Amino acid sequence: MSRNSTRSGPPVAPGTDASVRNLRPDEQKLIALSRRVGYGWLTNIAVRDGQLVFTAQPRARRKFRLGKPEAGRHTQPMSEDFKLKAHHLDLIERLRRVRNGMIVSIEVQDGLPVDLTLEEDVDV
Repeated sequence: MSRNSTRSGPPVAPGTDASVRNLRPDEQKLIALSRRVGYGWLTNIAVRDGQLVFTAQPRARRKFRLGKPEAGRHTQPMSEDFKLKAHHLDLIERLRRVRNGMIVSIEVQDGLPVDLTLEEDVDV
């Protein structure tokens, strides 16, 4: 499948300036949402031609350890721009390849996306 620059967006491959500021606005929003969730899942996000579509309200299922203070990297203040981790890069690259689909869930651990479940149309 050929990928045009509109669909693929700026490069996020290792070795490039892989920071939040170099992502498209829809991708920046997803990274921010994952940090806000902390631990849990993001659901109900459409993907059209490799771009995230937030027309429906995304949902978050959050997981808390009872009896323990909330801690971890996701609770630390961060600037709007930071260097993306391998988890972020993998997520963005996979989503950019989706033509038409729905994010069933993105599991988030300490603000990082660690697991993606996706439904997508397939050609027959």
